[in-house]
Amino acid sequence: MISQKPNGGSSKREAVLFALLTFFSASAAMGTSSEDGPIVVPLQWVRPSEDVIDDVPDLDFESRGWVRKRPVESGLRGLPPTDRILFYGIFDLSAESIVLSLSPEKASEYLWTLPQREAPDSRVSWINALDADGEEVFYFDSDNDEDFADEEPVEPEDYSLFMRLLGYVFDGMSYGIRAESEVHFEYTDGEEVKEKTVPVAVIKLEQYRKRSPDNPKFEGQVFDMRVGSVELNGEEVRLAVVSGIDAATYHDKHGEILWDLNKDGFFENETESRECYRIDSSFNILGRSLQVAMISPSGDRLVLVPTDETVPPKIEITKGEPAPEFAVVDVQGDTLRLSDFRGRHVLLDFWASWCGPCREDTPELVDIYRAKQAHGLEIIGIIKDDSREAAMRYVEAHGIEWPQILEVENETKPTEIYHIGGIPSYVWVGPDGVVINPELKGDLDDLYDAF
Repeated sequence: MISQKPNGGSSKREAVLFALLTFFSASAAMGTSSEDGPIVVPLQWVRPSEDVIDDVPDLDFESRGWVRKRPVESGLRGLPPTDRILFYGIFDLSAESIVLSLSPEKASEYLWTLPQREAPDSRVSWINALDADGEEVFYFDSDNDEDFADEEPVEPEDYSLFMRLLGYVFDGMSYGIRAESEVHFEYTDGEEVKEKTVPVAVIKLEQYRKRSPDNPKFEGQVFDMRVGSVELNGEEVRLAVVSGIDAATYHDKHGEILWDLNKDGFFENETESRECYRIDSSFNILGRSLQVAMISPSGDRLVLVPTDETVPPKIEITKGEPAPEFAVVDVQGDTLRLSDFRGRHVLLDFWASWCGPCREDTPELVDIYRAKQAHGLEIIGIIKDDSREAAMRYVEAHGIEWPQILEVENETKPTEIYHIGGIPSYVWVGPDGVVINPELKGDLDDLYDAF
C-alpha cells in the first residue's frame, strides 16, 4: 500500500512539453562504445504517442483477468454505491510482478534474482461507474492506497469518434470511451523498493466485433517509453526501449528495442521493421553485432555488449519481397521446407494452444482450409507451445489438418526468421514465393476472397 499521495502530477500540457524536451535532448547523454567493451546508454522518459512511435500498444485486460464485475483487489474502501459500479479493473505496472504471475514456474529463469522480500504494491485499481446523473465516469486509485474516498471522478472522452459515426452506417466499427489519469505504484530494483508515477488510460469499447454495451471490451494503455542515443562506428544513432508486457518498469527478457536507423525522429515498432528488435535477441546495428546485457527496472540505464558471433543484418518481411526460406522438422518427423510448396498460396500460421485470440481464429481457419485447399491454398502451423501433448490434443480436437511445426523441437525458429512479436500472426506467401501480406491478422477474409 502507498502511504503518501503524489504531488498532484503534471498537467497534460506539462507532460507533453516534458516529453518533447526529453525526446530532443536525450542525445546530450550518449552511450559511447569500444569494439569489445560494454556500452552504457543513459535513457530518459518519453510519453509514447503517434508522433514518436509507430503504434502505442493496447493492454487487453480480459486476457489477464484484470477486469471484472467484482473487485480485483481486496480491501478497497471509499467506493461509490454498489448499484452505480459497472466494472472493476487493475493495472499491474511492475514487470517483475507480471512475469511472476504469468510464469511462476519459470521465475528463476525470467527474473534477475528471486525476491527475498514482501511483494511491493504494484497493482492500481480503477472503477467504471455511473455518477448521480447516470453519466459514466471512471475513478482511479491514483495514490494507490486502496481508498477511493479521496479520488475525483474522471469524465471520459469519446474514443474513435469517427468510427462511432461510421458505426451508424456500417456494422463492426470499434468505438467507445476513454479515461486517463496519472497513478502511483511501487516496484523493486534488486531488493530495494522504489516508487513511480506514470500516466495510464482505460478504453471501454462499447462496440467491438460481436460485443455490446452490456458486454464491452476493455483495453488499457501505459504511457512509459525510454529513449537515448549511442555512437557506433563513428555514427550516432538514437534508440528507444518499450515494455513488452504492458508495464511501466523494464525487464531484459520482455520488450522491444527500437533504432531510428533512417534518422527521421520516429521509431517503427512493427515486428517486421528493420528498426524493431526483441530485447532478448541479438541484432546487427550499423555493422555491429550486439545484445542487451541489462536494462534497469526503472528504465534509466541500458547496457549493450558485443555478441560472441556475428549477427546478420535483419531482413524485413515486406510485401513484394521473397519470403525467407526455412527447413524444419514437422510433428510427423518429416523435413518441411517453405520452398516445397512453390506453386501454391501458403499461409504461415503462428499460434499456440494457450493463446485466446488464436483459439478464436481456429474455426475460421479450418473453414478456409477446407474450402480453399483444393484451389491451391496450404497452411503451415508454427506452434509456440512448450508441450507437444497440449498442442496435439488441440490439433486433434479441432480437426486441424494442415502441417504443424513445434518450434521447441527445432533449432531453426521461423518466429525469429519472420520477426514474430505476438500471436496469432499470419504471413501470406504467394505461389512464386513472394510475400503477399506480411501481417494478415484480422484480415483472413482477404485470403478467402482471393481465389
